[in-house]
Amino acid sequence: MNLLTTYDKFAKVSPAQGALASFRQAGYDYALKKGLPTRKDEEWHYTSVKALNETEFVSSALNPVEPNHETMTAIKKHLNSEFTNVVFFNGVLNKTLSNELPHGFTLRELSEYPTHFDDAFDALNGAYLTKPMVLSLAKETSVEKPVNFVFFTAAENTSSVMVHPRVQLDVGSRSSVRILESHYGMGPAYFVNSVMDLHVGDSAKVTYVRVQSEDDKAINIGRTRIRVEKNATLESLAFATGASLSRHTLDVILAGPGSTSEINGVYAVRGTQHVDNTTLIDHAVGDCNTNQLYKGILDGQAKAAFCGKVLIEKNAQKANSAQLNNNLLLSSKAEADSKPMLEIYADDVKAAHGSTVGQLNKEELFYMLSRAIPKKKAIEMLSYGFLSEVIYKVSDESIQKWLSAHLDQVFSKFHVENVNG
Repeated sequence: MNLLTTYDKFAKVSPAQGALASFRQAGYDYALKKGLPTRKDEEWHYTSVKALNETEFVSSALNPVEPNHETMTAIKKHLNSEFTNVVFFNGVLNKTLSNELPHGFTLRELSEYPTHFDDAFDALNGAYLTKPMVLSLAKETSVEKPVNFVFFTAAENTSSVMVHPRVQLDVGSRSSVRILESHYGMGPAYFVNSVMDLHVGDSAKVTYVRVQSEDDKAINIGRTRIRVEKNATLESLAFATGASLSRHTLDVILAGPGSTSEINGVYAVRGTQHVDNTTLIDHAVGDCNTNQLYKGILDGQAKAAFCGKVLIEKNAQKANSAQLNNNLLLSSKAEADSKPMLEIYADDVKAAHGSTVGQLNKEELFYMLSRAIPKKKAIEMLSYGFLSEVIYKVSDESIQKWLSAHLDQVFSKFHVENVNG
């Protein structure tokens, strides 16, 4: 595998011992044997990652650098004073740019590792792991401000870098916190391959938002695994507007009765961008509720894939699950593929799924044009209205504003010449 050609050099420059060394080696062996997925693999049918073999990406650990003045300025533009910002540059915690963690959080290095990998990218993340972290929020703790983990990638002195961040976050019982995982970058092509493991304790309330707003030349592959315990509440939003190629895999396990999860997604892509959202919602126990809504807007020759599976296991009686994927095409050359799935092994459940692909409402567009609203502005307004339903499902107003600002930047880059009206 092309992504493993510098592994031996990486292992010498960044040596590991004990459990971490074993985990790294297991990741290397798995990735080498498995290889990158192809479109012949069912879970990757709509997404090709062959671009990863066309560039030689080098682990940032082989050429560790500090962000220069230009990069520091760029990073600061992505920091929000209404959040607690924890900044990672090329996968390394930057204490200069980071705020102190709120009261109730503890930080330590990961010492226990998974015994298996979900796919080759999960294994690659393990192979190139340097300082995996575990953040724990004490039980019965309410965190006042959203905590934003900002991952910024820039090649600086090298042509193409790759980073493999991994964070484990444990939220204690009856605690409340809003978490953002934000990905940005600049410069030549780079590859980000992230893993986030989130555990939501009994009766805890967690908002988790993943923002992917990478540079247009980037490739971003991410996996989030969330375990929701008894009577816990989860709000999840996957937000993607950047990168040439991106895929986010979200695995949610409803592990305790009485839990409720809102699982949402927003994507807005243009040009030749490709975005993939793949989800698995596992009702491992009964008496749980999940509602899933993903909406996307595509312009130019952009492509989007949504593959969502809801699994209701044998003993998960009284499970309630709904899933919907809606796509809006601003160009006749854009393409949206949707594959919602239900797999049910219990008989006393409620489950529904569906998907739509359509264009702007011509009557609404004509009405706005007749009121002297410029065409580009009218399409931006209609597009924002289409996506705002999902954004406003996030209960925190500061996060709503933050995501809306990201959308404004994207809409300003859309081309609307081919939209009828």
